[in-house]
Amino acid sequence: MIITGVRNERPFYYFEEISKIPRPSKKEDQIASYIESFARKRGLFCYRDSANNVFVVKEASCGRENEDTVMLQAHTDMVAEKNSGKIHNFDTDPIELIQNGNILMANDTTLGADDGFGVAIMLAILESDISNPRLECLFTSSEEIGLVGAGAFDYSRVKAKQMINLDSAEENTVIIGCCGGVRTEMTLPLKKEANENTAYKLTISGLSGGHSGEDIDKNRLNAHKLMGEALGLIKEITDYKISYISGGDKDNAIPRECECIIVPVNSDAFEKAKDKITSEILSKPAKKEDKGLIFNVEKTDTSSAFSLADTEKMLKLLSIPNAVLRYRDVAPILPSISRNLARIRTEESKIMVGFSSRAYTKEGLDYSTNELERIANEIGADYYHHERYPSWQDEANSPLVLKYQKAYYEATGKKTEPTLIHAGLECGLITSAVKGLSAISVGANVHDLHTPKETMEIDSMDRIYDTVCNFLKTQ
Repeated sequence: MIITGVRNERPFYYFEEISKIPRPSKKEDQIASYIESFARKRGLFCYRDSANNVFVVKEASCGRENEDTVMLQAHTDMVAEKNSGKIHNFDTDPIELIQNGNILMANDTTLGADDGFGVAIMLAILESDISNPRLECLFTSSEEIGLVGAGAFDYSRVKAKQMINLDSAEENTVIIGCCGGVRTEMTLPLKKEANENTAYKLTISGLSGGHSGEDIDKNRLNAHKLMGEALGLIKEITDYKISYISGGDKDNAIPRECECIIVPVNSDAFEKAKDKITSEILSKPAKKEDKGLIFNVEKTDTSSAFSLADTEKMLKLLSIPNAVLRYRDVAPILPSISRNLARIRTEESKIMVGFSSRAYTKEGLDYSTNELERIANEIGADYYHHERYPSWQDEANSPLVLKYQKAYYEATGKKTEPTLIHAGLECGLITSAVKGLSAISVGANVHDLHTPKETMEIDSMDRIYDTVCNFLKTQ
């Protein structure tokens, strides 16, 4: 094993095993086959559906047949992000694990602890000989792109009354509620014009990025919004036409990079002002995570550019309010509504822009999508919303919460408190589909999710494994 110094070897063995299996969203066939084979070899009931969800059942230990069934649940896909210059194919290459003391990370890519730690813990428990009630383990697919697998599963198979979702990133909390979400695709048609004038390529890189829900209130810079600020500064000096703009990759990640090619009307004025503009942009980071910001301006060639009118439309898209739109007015004080300007792509005759909105209420999601629709209509862009999923909230003093708190205290000697999270969890979809199902979400300490800086505290995963085992052993 690569990972050393652990108390429970088997969950870490399985973490290493699944790290060898490529599993970006929508491409979970290999990991689903691995889990299916794992279950068959151990004589466990296993059902795999067309969405690559895998449902494994471990029958109750002797004497515990009359207890309520418990479900453990985690998702098999991971966010596939890498640093610039890193050669890594997420469709074929294993994750290169690196251990630094108690910290586990990957070599210039996302680690996949979100949600690999949950999958690994479930596999280790399924093969263990601990006493357990009837246990249902649901491994869902494509969670990171809108809870797709969870939305496709046939829940008539589920008998559980209590569910532990293993997809939280803070060990000392019990998540009892999450926000809902929706994604928006916007397409702006373009009119390109021939160009023979001097062009400049503007590049933003070196930003921290982060999870578009859990990190959205941490004032980390969004590369697209920062590019919009740079373009606004240039607008004060001279008019220009945009020729190309691209950045971001995943809807659930704050974009770390953006590239834009412009053709200034007055290139001399731009040349004189570019150093000052560069200095102003480089002064923007408010957090140490973004101190690695790079803003580069260089001459380039382009044979065409958008019209001035289309350039103005693109600038309007870049000015759409981003990050936290509204905070909750009751404890815990978290974002109530947020939006992430996630992806921009330029094709020959169009620009495609992707947004991710989150909110704790239907009205909050509607507030965000209605604003996007209004702006799309103003600039003549097409739009559609997809992958909408519900919010969820359980009771802070439910029997499930109290039993988990007791199991955690027995494993660690520490208390854990119920709270909400500004991120999407599959608990909302699953509890709405299974009548009478109570749920919590728990997990190990995982940091900088959805970025190549993702890390996991090894001893924290050890403790969560102990806690879940204690929970299951308790009658």
